[in-house]
Amino acid sequence: MITLYDLVFDNDVRPSPFCWRTKLALKHKGLVWRDEPMGFTEKDKIAFAQSQTVPVIHDGTHVVKDSWAIALHLEKAYPGKPLFPDDPAKAHARFVNGWADTSLHILIFPMVVGDMPQTVRPQDRDYIIESRGKRLGTTDFATVQKNAREKGVVAFRQALEPVRRVMKEQPFLSGTAPAYADYILFGSLLWPRSFARDLELLDKEDIVWAWRERMLDLFDGFGRKAKTAVA
Repeated sequence: MITLYDLVFDNDVRPSPFCWRTKLALKHKGLVWRDEPMGFTEKDKIAFAQSQTVPVIHDGTHVVKDSWAIALHLEKAYPGKPLFPDDPAKAHARFVNGWADTSLHILIFPMVVGDMPQTVRPQDRDYIIESRGKRLGTTDFATVQKNAREKGVVAFRQALEPVRRVMKEQPFLSGTAPAYADYILFGSLLWPRSFARDLELLDKEDIVWAWRERMLDLFDGFGRKAKTAVA
């Protein structure tokens, strides 16, 4: 059975957008896996993969790190139910992957960082404060988050314009049915949904909102049923 090393917050909340990509790919393929949750201070669990970050999977004799590499492995090892339909070179999905990582996540991070210390496991709190403090140049995460949300929500919605243009022509980024390109973007949206308080990145009138609702219903509501730290 496949083992997936998945980031965990307090109360078994699973926020990682990259791990969500892998879990949705596994669901798409109809594969069963075993979760191995790990916190920020348990990097020893994935030392065997020579990785410092999740996701990592152990699939028989194969050890694969990085969500994109995992998707390629799953596509090769389990060719049924393709993750890249009508995208044989995987160029479309690769573009969405890079776009989400460099354009969307950079907007989301400052809008959620203030909620992280209160929602990670207690034993990971000091690590988060130190590591994210170095990244931001301050440990006043609450102020960073407040300031980011004042303009960040509008900027995020503007950044989704390429998605809207695609979805005016088809119901999913991948065409008539969801596939890996959709799981990439959906994972990015499940990240703040899992633990960020008082933050709604989408407008209900937005075509992307309707798409997200369809994605939340996939796989018997897999994303919708996920635990969150939000009351």
